[in-house]
Amino acid sequence: MKYMHTADFKKELEELKRPVWEKIQEYLPEKEPEGHYAMVREYPKRQGKYFRPGLVLLATEMFGGEREKALLTAAAMQTSEDWLLIHDDFEDHSEERRSTKDEYRPALNQIYGDELAVNAGDGLHIIMWKMLGDTVRFLGDEIGWKIYDKMYNILLTTTGGQYLELDWIRKGKVLTSEEEYYKMAYCKAGYYTVTAPLELGAMTAGILKNKELKKIENWGVPFGLAFQIWDDVMNVTVESSAQGKEKGGDILEGKRTLLLSHLLKNCAPIEKDCVISIYLKPREKKSAQEKEYVLNLMEKYGSIDYAKSIARGFAQKSIEIFDKNTAYLPDTKAKQTIRAGISFVVNRDR
Repeated sequence: MKYMHTADFKKELEELKRPVWEKIQEYLPEKEPEGHYAMVREYPKRQGKYFRPGLVLLATEMFGGEREKALLTAAAMQTSEDWLLIHDDFEDHSEERRSTKDEYRPALNQIYGDELAVNAGDGLHIIMWKMLGDTVRFLGDEIGWKIYDKMYNILLTTTGGQYLELDWIRKGKVLTSEEEYYKMAYCKAGYYTVTAPLELGAMTAGILKNKELKKIENWGVPFGLAFQIWDDVMNVTVESSAQGKEKGGDILEGKRTLLLSHLLKNCAPIEKDCVISIYLKPREKKSAQEKEYVLNLMEKYGSIDYAKSIARGFAQKSIEIFDKNTAYLPDTKAKQTIRAGISFVVNRDR
């Protein structure tokens, strides 16, 4: 197999964005009430990295399908991210979303208030199901309904993972084991971000048997965990203007991460008590100094380097299983790109 550079994956992802965005625009209403639909269009217009829809298209091609047949499914995948983020930003009390170095972009609920923002998220949610219904009509009953059912399972799993995290915060459970973190992270983000888009793409190409989809899951699980752990690392190491959200926001929002788990196991007892007391505070009661205190401790005790090493270990495991489980497939550009994507997720800085 040829080995593609991780920079090529990023470039390919950018090229895949255009046709998906064009498809999404076909479904974004411009009608009355004008204010509501302006809010519905806001997060889609901010355009994320399109990692998930990119994987849908690449997996379709890798398994022998046509990219054009997967565009609507990819559009639904991206739209699901946009409405989930609107709701997440409300639930997590986030302050910004997809800012750029030139423009600060507040979270939707920071602009319009919680009620109208959540309602706009509901609107996008409904649009996503319309896309999936049209996918059934476009691809036919056998493949279309399986994709529809798969998306139902994807979102049910994702909200279950979100519950685990929010419940820990609500109940004041700061001490979590690595195993608990892995379960939450995969349910909330790893499955949704990696395994699910890959399976949707494979299904679009006609791979419908559970046995074949399970082979994707074997390397998708470590791929997804690598993605999420590195995401957590970037949150505390990358400046806000580069990552599009507040640096250290996970600390302010009380996110239970692998970095936090490692820190609490390795810091001094008095520091441990202080960190726990900070995490038990609601966001509005936490100070910038307290955030910096936790960040400095994560550096002091090697929690950031530890999380990086675990993420890279998962990525390496994923590559090894990927090479084995896809050996029968032709060495296409799509296959090379997906493989490069596994390395990309643990080498990115935004």
